[in-house]
Amino acid sequence: MEDRQRFAGGVLPRGCPGGRSQLHAECLIEGMDPSIDVTVRVQQAVERQVLDAAGRPVDHLTVAGRRYASREEAVEHEVRVPSLPGRTACIEPAGAKQAELVESGATAGTLRWGWEPFHLTVEAWAEEIAPGLHRVRVSVANRLEWEDDSEQAPMRAFYSTEVVMHSPDGAFASLADPPPDLLEESRACRNEGLWPVPIGEAGDRRTMLASQVPLEDYPDAVPDSLPAPSARSHAAG
Repeated sequence: MEDRQRFAGGVLPRGCPGGRSQLHAECLIEGMDPSIDVTVRVQQAVERQVLDAAGRPVDHLTVAGRRYASREEAVEHEVRVPSLPGRTACIEPAGAKQAELVESGATAGTLRWGWEPFHLTVEAWAEEIAPGLHRVRVSVANRLEWEDDSEQAPMRAFYSTEVVMHSPDGAFASLADPPPDLLEESRACRNEGLWPVPIGEAGDRRTMLASQVPLEDYPDAVPDSLPAPSARSHAAG
């Protein structure tokens, strides 16, 4: 990622002023005892610094005809709750790595990546509110603590949160256009920072996507794959 404007909707450490540290999604599913799994994907900021041959930080450097720039990048984390109720966490320590830039057999610079600690928790459960009708609830939280450092906060936040709820034997109900008999229950669903919508082929009610960007039901463009190979994946035990 080129700059922090692309990190809109950051979920900040607990106690950080001016932002939220937890997101919450709720929706309805029909079925007598539907099986449900939940997958959450988020992005964490990574600082990439370019160093010249003398080890000095620079904004950019050209080596062997290729230009390298200091910037912010991202790594994607995935956590999965395979059955409800369930709770899982993704915890990563702060770290760094680097790679040499070589030209004509000699070190011409270095790329150095650094990241802050990461602590994400996901809680998901379903409660029966009527025969054949359940309310699904998912909470996604940043468990790091605010340390009164405004520069540190963006690096300790996570971004671009996506919650995918899937049921092979249940039928999720649209919140934007619910069936008439579910209108009252749909209005009672509480969503904070996430907007659940059905995805897939129009009329397919097996999968809901809750993202930080409001979408219409059955949007044309939605995430349709697992994270890239560089992503870190975690499943509930």
